[in-house]
Amino acid sequence: MMAQTLLMTKAMPLGDMVFIIVAFLLLMVILKKVAYGPLTKVLDQRADKINKDLDEAEQKNQDAASLVEQRQKELSDSKNQASQMITVAKKSAKEQSDALIQAANTQVAGMRQSAQEDAAQMKDDAMNTAKKDVADLSVTIASKLIQKELSADDQRALIDAYLAELGQQ
Repeated sequence: MMAQTLLMTKAMPLGDMVFIIVAFLLLMVILKKVAYGPLTKVLDQRADKINKDLDEAEQKNQDAASLVEQRQKELSDSKNQASQMITVAKKSAKEQSDALIQAANTQVAGMRQSAQEDAAQMKDDAMNTAKKDVADLSVTIASKLIQKELSADDQRALIDAYLAELGQQ
């Protein structure tokens, strides 16, 4: 094969060969300036843009992941705050309920005590009135029976002594 190339070179004059080599080199220089240079520049710009877009996408992805993490933390904090608020509200409601029940119990006890005191006072008043009425009636009966009038105080003293004897029995 090399022999064939050598044969071709001998057949071709040196001037034609130089012209072809110069034309080829000139064509390569022109192609490099006209086609390869701008094409390489466009491809480099495209590669830079793709790299820049990939970097921006990665940054946005990291920002989104950070934002998701932040939102989850805020959601967790909100849930904790809501839970604490519910706990505080339940505790407050329990305390208010206990206070109302205690106040109601105190009021009922006071009313019961007052009613008992009123009943005891009414009983004492009724007993005193009954004693007075019995004493007056006794004095009237005794004065008619004995035809002698005793003083009301003496008669009351006798009745009180009689009632005291009845109360002891």
